[in-house]
Amino acid sequence: MPKYIIIGLLVVIGTFIIMNHWPKLKDQTKNRILMIIFGIFFFSIFVLLYLLMF
Repeated sequence: MPKYIIIGLLVVIGTFIIMNHWPKLKDQTKNRILMIIFGIFFFSIFVLLYLLMF
């Protein structure tokens, strides 16, 4: 249970840090961050499907 609280706090704190620094970032850095986020999301869909099948 405590690990879920820590993960939740990391997500919230990370979101606020990105929101504060987002306008200062270069376009290339913004694109890389977005690609990483969508890549993790895309990969997690396949992991979830694999776990649901077995």
